[in-house]
Amino acid sequence: MASGPFTVAQLARIVGMSIGQVRRYQELGLLQAPRRRRGRSADVSFHAEHVQRLRFIKRALSVGYALEDIAKLVDPYSLGTCRDVYETTMRSMQRAMEHEPRRAKALAQLAEICPRVGSRGDCPIIASLTQEFD
Repeated sequence: MASGPFTVAQLARIVGMSIGQVRRYQELGLLQAPRRRRGRSADVSFHAEHVQRLRFIKRALSVGYALEDIAKLVDPYSLGTCRDVYETTMRSMQRAMEHEPRRAKALAQLAEICPRVGSRGDCPIIASLTQEFD
């Protein structure tokens, strides 16, 4: 994967989103702020960590997490333990059960792999949402 710098349009194209979606995730605080380019006070750029974050968001949305739960998943200070991640997954699953049974099933499968012990860094749910897919 290229490391950047990328414009917002390039970033959106790389992850298969619209520029509007990228901007929305920035506004919601799900996507970290772009870096400022050296020597150019008004220019900002995106890098590999932005690509990774947007891919994580895209995967989390595809399995049924709500944006409010994704905000917790991407905030390293919000959910401190694997159990916290599991409980967030279960809440998302319960919300999805009525209107999105396929997504509820995907969330249930993620919950099944979770031992609910250890730190968030050890959580297989986070690992599953983070891994690269081709």
